[in-house]
Amino acid sequence: MAFKLDLQNNIVYAGHMKFEVKKIAGSAAHSAFTDLCLWNGNLYCCFREAENHISNDGRICILQLDLMGDTLNKTWVTEPRSDLRDPKLTVTPDNKLMLLVYQRKFQEESTTAYCKPAIYLSNSGISWSSQRKIGHNYWWLWRLRWHSIEHDTCLQPEHKAWGFAYNRAANRIQLYCGDPRSNFQVHKKEVLSLAKHNLGYPNESDIVFIDKTAYAIVRRDADSCTAQLGNSCWPFKTWQWTDLGTYIGGPCMILKDKKSAWVAGRIWEKQQFKTALFNLNFNQQKFALKAILPSSGDNSYPGLVQHANKLYLSYYSSHKDSKSQIFLAQFDINEL
Repeated sequence: MAFKLDLQNNIVYAGHMKFEVKKIAGSAAHSAFTDLCLWNGNLYCCFREAENHISNDGRICILQLDLMGDTLNKTWVTEPRSDLRDPKLTVTPDNKLMLLVYQRKFQEESTTAYCKPAIYLSNSGISWSSQRKIGHNYWWLWRLRWHSIEHDTCLQPEHKAWGFAYNRAANRIQLYCGDPRSNFQVHKKEVLSLAKHNLGYPNESDIVFIDKTAYAIVRRDADSCTAQLGNSCWPFKTWQWTDLGTYIGGPCMILKDKKSAWVAGRIWEKQQFKTALFNLNFNQQKFALKAILPSSGDNSYPGLVQHANKLYLSYYSSHKDSKSQIFLAQFDINEL
């Protein structure tokens, strides 16, 4: 797929399709690991700022953007002697903004004290609550997705957040659910693993719901390194897995409709890593490549929002000025 970039107008032409890409942040030495959500009519993009990819000084920056991608406000979340990593945003059922991070806490001598997921809440998108730790030590809860389901025995729908956590030593992912503000527990311990499925090092993931069916995509970094597509019916205890035949890092997935999803992540293309957008058909269990974003070197970890006739995609890349920076792509859905 051939790409041409109009630097003056920030327009990328991919074949016959065009989409806009603009830099929205990058003043820190290293800006990376994005997520994106729509809340109260504005976009919110979060990412980590630090000295480099694995330094111990990570803080989270949250940008409030209008629907053109212009910055309206900026705020930060920090913790003393901590590296806050891989932030994710979600909107709670009672319309609060929730930020999920993975905190690496250090002792005075910079040795690791613990690593654990934590959440923060905001009523404004500007000020944030103190943190609440959730999950378990050294289990990296990658992302939260809310799901509402109606039961015959309940007068009100049941709202729960769901997410997979991984642990490299355990070589598996486990599924959590509940309300992270009060009661958040392991729902299924061994969802995908080396021991049970002979599929090594499952890790970063995302999950979407269509009524009482869940679909998940999981990155792997062992043996074939191919991503897995999972599906499960309520109560999401039993999962079936299909090999997607390709590597995808930092996957983000949102529903396009009841038959397919948008998926973005890092791929290996022509001997280098690139950030790409796919359409995933659940029935065919296959990817269709839609666009490769201007990207190279240290890059990817996208967020996705579909709103009206637009698809927004946040990501980071070091293709510009050889520095890791934050970008926002905007697609016309009718052209995808």
